[in-house]
Amino acid sequence: MLIYPDSFDLLNICRGKSQLGLSELRQRLAAHSHQIVLSFDTLIEVSASLRNGLQLEVRRDLNRLEDLPHIFINEARIRDMELREALAAFEQGREYEFAAVRPFALRLDRAIDLHGLPQYMIQPVGGQLLGVNTGAILNLRIWDVMIYAFQQDPETFNVQHRREREWHAIIEADRMLEESPALSDHFVTAMSRHLSTHGLQAPEAGVEPFARWVYHLPFRCPGLRLAYETQHCFQRNLGARTRASDLIDLVRITAVPYVDFFVTDGGMLNYCRQAVRRLALPYQERLGNFAAVISRL
Repeated sequence: MLIYPDSFDLLNICRGKSQLGLSELRQRLAAHSHQIVLSFDTLIEVSASLRNGLQLEVRRDLNRLEDLPHIFINEARIRDMELREALAAFEQGREYEFAAVRPFALRLDRAIDLHGLPQYMIQPVGGQLLGVNTGAILNLRIWDVMIYAFQQDPETFNVQHRREREWHAIIEADRMLEESPALSDHFVTAMSRHLSTHGLQAPEAGVEPFARWVYHLPFRCPGLRLAYETQHCFQRNLGARTRASDLIDLVRITAVPYVDFFVTDGGMLNYCRQAVRRLALPYQERLGNFAAVISRL
């Protein structure tokens, strides 16, 4: 079972606030070949105390997580791989292949780049500072990657706040529309934006027929589609206030089709459940809180 907790639960695991102690949790996971799913985004949140100078505390937490059976997921790759598979299927006149999307990696440095390429770290080599391919560093630990990323650019750890104003403006502008477009029509606009963001060329038939083909069946680009529907469930609740953490929550939701159990913030979890019901996807049983999945181990 692939279990994808949010950063709150990861911190509780590290600090002895979960239902199971770290040692017992490790044993139960290993006994049944379960794995905790980690991502660069959730690890950024776990490492947020670096901004307050608490390096020893963060290092301890990350080392404890690394001691659990785990695997890494690259959510940025999910959208990219789904779009590439959908484009290939559409142009070849075949059905979308879910198995073509493999967003997992055994090392964190392979779960950061959009295409899964290794990263480079500036290291002293023969008296010079050179960029070393992280693939050549055999014992690269989570802590090594996170502290290096922080030292190179502390704003990396503020990624969601950098876009908070933009996120708020987008939601408010959409809520102010007198008549919102049908989701199927708006999806065409969203698809055009996704293709541009990922540097992908629209098929010869054009963006609109391609986008409507994807939208017709929710298992085509399932991660992208679920995040799209979840965002619009959130948007329709006029009383819901936008928060910086919403951005990470929505990015993480693209992983739901690829894991066995998914945990996120309670509010966003409810919107995700609404989207799953709307799309009639078989994901209800894999959505819940960490206590629920721990009880199954």
